[in-house]
Amino acid sequence: MNLIENVRLTLLVSLALLVVALLLRRFKRNVLAKDLPAPLHAELIGLQVAYHPMRLRVEVFVPLDQELHSHLVDREHGPLYAWPSRNFAPGEHTFELPLPVLEDGEHFFQLSTATQRTVRVFRLQQR
Repeated sequence: MNLIENVRLTLLVSLALLVVALLLRRFKRNVLAKDLPAPLHAELIGLQVAYHPMRLRVEVFVPLDQELHSHLVDREHGPLYAWPSRNFAPGEHTFELPLPVLEDGEHFFQLSTATQRTVRVFRLQQR
């Protein structure tokens, strides 16, 4: 009788530990992998249009040494214009990009690295 009670107790404890392990695994997969921010990605802090001559003033924060690619894209994210890629050291940087001849209206700026892509809209009004 004592052996059966010991086996029963062992099985109950093992089952409880297995349930806790499965819940922890599901929590890690569903919450931690999807909801935590990506701290190693470049952050586009600001984007302003400067006139005379026409240019974009871009402010970024780069957490690691990274190569940033800057593009002008259309509404469907198709490439319209590409500036040369630039390498940045960690920290906050501000740089200017000359704008090609564009019509007035909304345009889209894309900043990308090897692992991410950020698109921002800007309004161009020359008159």
